[in-house]
Amino acid sequence: MANPHPGPALVTGANSGIGLATALRLAERDWTVYGTVRSEAKADVLREAARKRKLGRRVHALVLDVSDHAAVVAGWRDLPDFFAVVNNAGYSETGAVEEVSAASAKAQLDVNLVAPAVVSACALPGMRRRGDGRIVMVSSVAGRASVLPLNGWYHASKFGLEALSDVLRVEVAGFGVRVVIVEPGFFRTAIGDKSRARSEALGGRASPYATAYARMAGLLELAERFAPAAEVVARTIASAIESRRPRPRYVVGLDALATIATQPFIPRELTDLAMRLVSGLPRR
Repeated sequence: MANPHPGPALVTGANSGIGLATALRLAERDWTVYGTVRSEAKADVLREAARKRKLGRRVHALVLDVSDHAAVVAGWRDLPDFFAVVNNAGYSETGAVEEVSAASAKAQLDVNLVAPAVVSACALPGMRRRGDGRIVMVSSVAGRASVLPLNGWYHASKFGLEALSDVLRVEVAGFGVRVVIVEPGFFRTAIGDKSRARSEALGGRASPYATAYARMAGLLELAERFAPAAEVVARTIASAIESRRPRPRYVVGLDALATIATQPFIPRELTDLAMRLVSGLPRR
């Protein structure tokens, strides 16, 4: 890239996990970064993290709930034309399909699927004016392989995000805008803490899935002990933004690579059985 920093970058969900790591990584590479957070308390977390790394001048906390789509559209007029947008904000609505309410399912889709579309739509006019740009969608290996019981709506949101991104990539390529999907495996982020807390809460109820909730919470805790840091994903995102010709997809993490590589060769019946055994779901 002739000018490695042609404009500012926006990172959603920038107060923790992959979002925070990405905001700091870009700022260290001399990008001006705007990071969206949902509250002033979370804005203070982002500011303090930037201050400790002596990046306070390059990192700007922006209190904006990306699931409030009207607020995103209304507030965009006060923002600059971004070269890069990283749609990272997301969470996992843990729960058996039977036990997740319609309202909770819609909230999951609003944050993980609709919000990235709204943010991207707001950014695109500025990218067209510039004649270039990068839109990075932080998906998951869960957007390629639906293997996690009790995470059906999370899988649905990430599968939908990947489909949306594939169509968007074709639509905007002629404007010089590149759309990139990043598919991490399991990394140390706040999403794991929230998912485990949700599993533990659901497991305490009189539920036919109580054993599975408890088992999955324990597996998440075990996985977090060995999970790599979110900085690994942040480096991939920064590389995609700065590349002249970024790839359509980046798979990050050995677990993600193994899952995607072996998926076509393992019969679905075997995968289903393995997941039922591992998660402690009832067997006939």
